[in-house]
Amino acid sequence: MGEKELVTIFGATGLLGGAIFRSLDKDKYEISCPSRKGDFDLLCSELVDDYFKNNKPKYVYMVAGLVGGIKINSERGADFLYQNSMMILNVLESVRRFSPNSKILYAGSTCIYPKENPQPINEDRFLAGKLEDTNKGYALAKILGITACELYREQYGIESVCVMPTNLYGPGDNYDLNSGHFLASVISKMYNAKVNCKKLEFWGTGNPRREALFSEDCASACIYLCENYSGDEMINIGTGFDNSIKEYIELTSKVLGVDSSNISWDLSKPDGTFEKRTDITRLLNIMPNFKPRSFEDGVKKVLEKDFNYKVNLNKN
Repeated sequence: MGEKELVTIFGATGLLGGAIFRSLDKDKYEISCPSRKGDFDLLCSELVDDYFKNNKPKYVYMVAGLVGGIKINSERGADFLYQNSMMILNVLESVRRFSPNSKILYAGSTCIYPKENPQPINEDRFLAGKLEDTNKGYALAKILGITACELYREQYGIESVCVMPTNLYGPGDNYDLNSGHFLASVISKMYNAKVNCKKLEFWGTGNPRREALFSEDCASACIYLCENYSGDEMINIGTGFDNSIKEYIELTSKVLGVDSSNISWDLSKPDGTFEKRTDITRLLNIMPNFKPRSFEDGVKKVLEKDFNYKVNLNKN
């Protein structure tokens, strides 16, 4: 067998990056995962330059970033803008200078789309209206990243694929209630209600609708697109269907066997965008076998992996 091709994952300690690492073919690829734990920092252009001078990866999965839910996005908008912008710019510039044959998969976010949209949201809604204020810094950084990938392709021939994942959940998620996303918060709070009899309280009205995509299903789509897609159009990765936050709570309570009838809602807290359901027609045209699992099946996997809680499948 010949020498393995090198693949780099920036963000391998995160939710999507970890799922990509687990899903990649280890017999086919040598996988490099530079991280801050190893004294690597995407915000330091010198370190990024040194990495690409010494490594010429075939594929680069650029899924690193400063991420979080409504609360931390609202409090640290400038940090989200600066850090996420500089990370992708440092990667693109270093690839241009030292590893121009590397292909980049860049993970954006569906928060790049306007606050008001026809549903489902297709990729043509990019730059078509005003953004949601609660995550404006993060959204603008991702918009910059997408635009930068486009311009580096046009001017320097750097090949890239820009994907827009919807709301992700899965093993290795961030369950900190101050900085995590709502899906992880729902699972964590419902688990604590089951095991520790904790009181259930959630932000807002519970009426906004969201998609929920299991991280390893998203990873499978990312790997397929990186290996097989060479076009210049950005691509949504979602499920094509959604539920209200209240419905996600009910589904999670059903899996865990928790009484969700006594939930309190803090109506002083924001709801965010009312609905964000992605149109995945473009993805399915490229990857017709893409079929994400149900939220209930995903929650069972999360509970088993992250909470060491085995769901009795005969009762659910």
